[in-house]
Amino acid sequence: RGAFKTPTIRNVALSAPYMHDGSEATLEDVIRFYNAGGKNKEDISPIIRPLNLTKSEIADLVAFLEALTDPVVITTPEIP
Repeated sequence: RGAFKTPTIRNVALSAPYMHDGSEATLEDVIRFYNAGGKNKEDISPIIRPLNLTKSEIADLVAFLEALTDPVVITTPEIP
């Protein structure tokens, strides 16, 4: 109960919305969620706690995650 498979973080910037229920719209929202220690639920693990990241550290983490995105080149096929 409460366990989820953890996907790769490659191209994570392209996979919004985030979380298993789509409750976070941006990477920054996800980081702020974890920075606050998640949501207070009855079955939350005792090892989950606030991260106390600064605004600069949050921005750096978002930039790092965005750097894991493959360059996307979409070409429109020519229709005969």
